[in-house]
Amino acid sequence: MMEQYFTMSRHEDWDENDRNRPYWKQVFAHFAALEGMELEYFGADDAAHEFKLDDIIFKVLEDPDDGYRSHLGVIEYGTQSESIFFRTSLGKVRIETYTGENPPDREEGDDWSNEACQGYCLVDVADGHMWLRFGTDNTDDYYPYFVFRHHPKEQEIEV
Repeated sequence: MMEQYFTMSRHEDWDENDRNRPYWKQVFAHFAALEGMELEYFGADDAAHEFKLDDIIFKVLEDPDDGYRSHLGVIEYGTQSESIFFRTSLGKVRIETYTGENPPDREEGDDWSNEACQGYCLVDVADGHMWLRFGTDNTDDYYPYFVFRHHPKEQEIEV
C-alpha cells in the first residue's frame, strides 16, 4: 500500500480543513489505487502544480504552516484545467514513493545534505527517468517546505 505523505489540509482555517478532510481522503484513496499501474503521462505544469495521467489532471496543493514552513497538503483531480499538456503521451509512468535524506533528483552542488524528505515521483517505466517529484522536503529537520519539480527529458535533435 502506498504511503500517505499528504497532511490532508491546505488552509490555515482549521474548520475549513475539517469540513474538506473526508473528500481529500477519498481523493487520496483514488490516487493510491494507481500505485503499480502503468499510466500514460502527458506532462506537468510547475507553476500550477498540476500533472496529467491518462485522462485525469491531478493538482497538488500546498499546506501552509506559517510564513516560513509548508508541507505537501492535498491532491485534487478533474478533467479540466488552465494548464497546457501534451496531446500525445510522453511515455508510461509508475507512481512511486520516496523517503530519505537525498531526494531522487539531487544534483551535484545542491546544498541538501541535511534534508529529510518524503513524497511521490512519477518514474518512466521504459528507462527509469523521473519525470516529476512532489512532496515535503526538510532543511536541517527544522524548515519543512513543499516541493513540486518537473524534469523533462533531454531530447536528441536529428540534423
